[in-house]
Amino acid sequence: MGESLTPKTNSPARARSSISLRRRHPGRSPDTKPLRALVAAAGTRLERAGDRVEILLVGDGASRRYNRDYLGRDRPTNVISFPADEAGEWGQLIVNVDEAARQSGETGYGLLYLTGYYILHGLLHLSGYDHERVSPDEAARMKEREEALRDLLAPLLEQEDGK
Repeated sequence: MGESLTPKTNSPARARSSISLRRRHPGRSPDTKPLRALVAAAGTRLERAGDRVEILLVGDGASRRYNRDYLGRDRPTNVISFPADEAGEWGQLIVNVDEAARQSGETGYGLLYLTGYYILHGLLHLSGYDHERVSPDEAARMKEREEALRDLLAPLLEQEDGK
């Protein structure tokens, strides 16, 4: 995907971290602490625990630019995944918080939950699952795996209900 989403650093703390989650949204973005916990739990269930993943929370403008520049689609989307090709690297996700906010209004789910859902969906893509350029059986396989992991989103619902 070109340059890394994370700044170059020799910090020991950065080197130990396997989850980089940064907000680059011009408006409100959900709390990253429960999203990090979601990624860690998904990593364990998908047998990717400890693999490095970089997640960038963006708005429509950045989502559209990444989608256009890397996938040839000139529109914003919910999540874009860039799988890594090195051992110990899971990949990179671009997650559109504006889309999560729109869907929140339409579905009744909160911003945190939907952002988490997009992250989970993207992690499945990084793990080799697909639903767009594959047979109906393969698309169903991804949907089944997504459903099997949906319980990981429950703490996000609980946190939103507690607010």
